[in-house]
Amino acid sequence: MASSGQASELQSLTALVKTLTNVQMKDILRSEFLPVSGVKTTLQLRIIDYFERMYQSGQMERYENFKRFICSFTNRTLPPAPAATHQYQSHYNSSRQTQTKESLGSAMPPQPFSNGRLTFKESPFYTILEPLSSTVECKVREQTRDSVDMKFTLNTATASRLQNDPNLRVMVYCAADTGLNQFSKSDIAFPHQVELKANLDEVKANLRGLKNKPGTTRPADITNYTRKKAGYVNQVTMTFALTQKKFYVVVNLVQRRPVEDLVAELKDRKIISKDQVLREMRNRAEDADIVATSTVMSLKCPLSTLRIQVPCRSIICTHHQCFDASSFLQLQEQAPTWTCPVCNKSTSFESLQIDQYVDEILRSTSPDLEQVTIEPHGAWYQAKTDDSQNNDIPTGSADDDDGDFIEIGHLYTPKLKREDGSDSIDLHATPSTQNRIPSVPKSSQKRPAPQVIDLTGSDDEDEEPPRPAKRQALGTGDYPSSHGSRNSLRNGFSENGVLGFPSGSESLSPGQSTFYIDV
Repeated sequence: MASSGQASELQSLTALVKTLTNVQMKDILRSEFLPVSGVKTTLQLRIIDYFERMYQSGQMERYENFKRFICSFTNRTLPPAPAATHQYQSHYNSSRQTQTKESLGSAMPPQPFSNGRLTFKESPFYTILEPLSSTVECKVREQTRDSVDMKFTLNTATASRLQNDPNLRVMVYCAADTGLNQFSKSDIAFPHQVELKANLDEVKANLRGLKNKPGTTRPADITNYTRKKAGYVNQVTMTFALTQKKFYVVVNLVQRRPVEDLVAELKDRKIISKDQVLREMRNRAEDADIVATSTVMSLKCPLSTLRIQVPCRSIICTHHQCFDASSFLQLQEQAPTWTCPVCNKSTSFESLQIDQYVDEILRSTSPDLEQVTIEPHGAWYQAKTDDSQNNDIPTGSADDDDGDFIEIGHLYTPKLKREDGSDSIDLHATPSTQNRIPSVPKSSQKRPAPQVIDLTGSDDEDEEPPRPAKRQALGTGDYPSSHGSRNSLRNGFSENGVLGFPSGSESLSPGQSTFYIDV
């Protein structure tokens, strides 16, 4: 809480700013690399917000210089500011301006803005070392769009470390105004309609996170867009639109922790011992209200579907199914939901521990084994697979090969045009047993000869001679007629109405044609 002297100091300077002209206020804003767009009220609020943040953050030296610069436009003087009651001094911001700091701190200093301090929730993947820019407020823009600029410079030590340490990153942090930012830690959240540029280059980053899941957004990494040169003024511009609440954005220097380092930390910390797991299983099995049965435990990670390498689970979960630590942490680095993939309970990196019981099973089994069966008292054995069922199928021997085949009868249906010299069957008489088609023995490789049925409707009960084969005839343009007995052929016609031709070596003369007719 600011004292009465401090409140009077800020009120006097605010009243002085409201007496300035637009030209004077734009000169003041340009001196601090602040935007100069907007109407007179916007310029006044921008200057007032700027020196209030410096005052509340304890940057008294910068505040005094800025106050004297404002007074120089009006030839007025203000009484010196009373001693600041803040316990935190912005050591990092002052060192950025003077560039005399030789080493980086490890703790994150308070990040103030006009409504109080802004702090972000901790992440095991990133540790904020220092803010490189001041915290900028993004006004509500329900119908229009707006842009905010953040400028920062790097000193010699920081520029050198950025060039040599791949895990030292420059990141943009943003948070929405919840009204409790100064009392609680904020989730990273960017406006829905947002565009981020660093030194006029568009930053390709996912600034939305998962839908309807706050806290799943990552800070925007702009290290590759930053000029790693001491004294160079880097500029970051964030354009946003259609916002219904205020946002606050700042550029931070961050120390990144790789997933491999976090997995190594899990191996070094306290583990879930095998005795503890067996004791929990026995207590559950001896409970009279619980019917304990054997269960099947998968040795594959539910996230990567690969065999688990480092089995871990949260200590608040009641199940014994584990997941792979590396796969889980890689997923959380992309979208930090921090939920158990087995039971969907909320978890954290601090609650993860390696399960010694499952780790012993993984070390004692073949890499191809996918699951084991666990008894209620903790004993486990290899789960049965369906491969054993294939052994029950009998295999045939060389002696009974014939028994494996099924003989299928006459599959060939002969056509009427396939003729041979066999006798035709009279439709008026039932064929005798001798005239029936004999069965073909298994060893025979020939098909039975097709039977020709007389369709002329003859009443003659006598057996007719075999039907002659079709012969070629010479067409003269006049169709001959059929005369004579039934056993003779005249002019190429048979007795059943089929045009035939004599066999031989006759040749066609010019103008003649060959044709076949079936009635």
